[in-house]
Amino acid sequence: MWPTSYAKRVASDLEAWVEKGWVSADNASNILASLDKEDAPSKLPVVISVLGAVLIGFSAMAFVAANWDEMSKGLRLGMLAVAMWSAYGAAAVLHLRNQVAFTEAAFVVGVALFGANIMLIGQMYHLPEDFPAGLLAWSLGGLVTAWAVQSRAALAATQLLLMGWTMAVISEGNIHLMYLVPWTAAALLAFRLDWGPAKHLALIGLIVWLLGNAPNLAENLGWGPIELLTVLSSLFGIIWLVGIAGEERQQPFARALQGYAAITLLVMFWLGHVVDDGFEEDAGYLIPVLSVVVLLGVSVLAFARAKSLAPQDVIAVAAFPVGILLSGALTSSDGDVPLILTAPLLLALCVWLVTLGTRLQNRFLINLGFAAFGGEALYLYLETFGTLLDTAAFFAIGGILLIAGGFVWERLRRRATATQAEATS
Repeated sequence: MWPTSYAKRVASDLEAWVEKGWVSADNASNILASLDKEDAPSKLPVVISVLGAVLIGFSAMAFVAANWDEMSKGLRLGMLAVAMWSAYGAAAVLHLRNQVAFTEAAFVVGVALFGANIMLIGQMYHLPEDFPAGLLAWSLGGLVTAWAVQSRAALAATQLLLMGWTMAVISEGNIHLMYLVPWTAAALLAFRLDWGPAKHLALIGLIVWLLGNAPNLAENLGWGPIELLTVLSSLFGIIWLVGIAGEERQQPFARALQGYAAITLLVMFWLGHVVDDGFEEDAGYLIPVLSVVVLLGVSVLAFARAKSLAPQDVIAVAAFPVGILLSGALTSSDGDVPLILTAPLLLALCVWLVTLGTRLQNRFLINLGFAAFGGEALYLYLETFGTLLDTAAFFAIGGILLIAGGFVWERLRRRATATQAEATS
């Protein structure tokens, strides 16, 4: 049995605890033995079974679609109904036999066949083509199934379908608010089941909905990319601070909130300093500037109440939207982005992220900071030496710099994570 990351961490901590006398050697051995039990349930069968169920669902759709024209209407309806209810019936039998993995897989097959039924019946009766409406009906069917049988796999599939539905509506140029209704129902079930992956999908779904609606909202307000990125970075800066404050109060999922906010902020800043558009001439700057002011106010308030925040954190969080505003203000009429000013700021923010992660004992932030620094350095290298792309010197210099930089950066990352691990032991 392969040791999990949790087991490795406990084994490492136990060695230090035994040396300090906090845990006896016999108790440490018993703890390690409990982690090495071969009869511990594995998640691999569940994952394999659910993936197999997805393949079966797609194969059923493909088979029926390939032979659709050769079947009578009654045979079509009967086959669709029998296939879907057989999947749900199999799930019930497997549940009675306490076959959890196969029960979840059967529910996924049932949800997949429900979607196939919607599409094929619509084709049979020549219903008006409305792709978002079909996804909505499919999502609601999966949501009812997930709530009725408390199925984790059906819930995860439904959350993905809901994301597809809202993006389909948004792609038509609409601001989509109705997504929040089924999203709330799915999020409540995720917390009711207390299942981590579904909680993550709920948070990802909310971020996808927010970022998806943002361009349509910006177009209605007459904003350009810089104005939009400024407001969004201010919003996610506030979300990040809420996550930090929530972690101090031991709120569930606060650390995950920080991670998603940090990723989004880095992406926003990177887009802000490479986009070749400056400020829109007719755009109003009041809301973007006010968003930065609000972020500064929340940062100061968080610094006053959160013990883990330092003064430089207030400056760094505000630097994300301020840097985007600076990039837009300094972009020339020819679309030349002032990388000489914004790129060093992004690199400095990556270094700050590593120090913040070390101070908050958050390994994800440490690794994210190193990864972002390396990605930005690679981008700047390609931009700087792009003229040498067809020469041998480019490959020689690039290979040396990448190998040396990767070695040094990995050493620094391991040192930072080791420092964080020692602080938690």
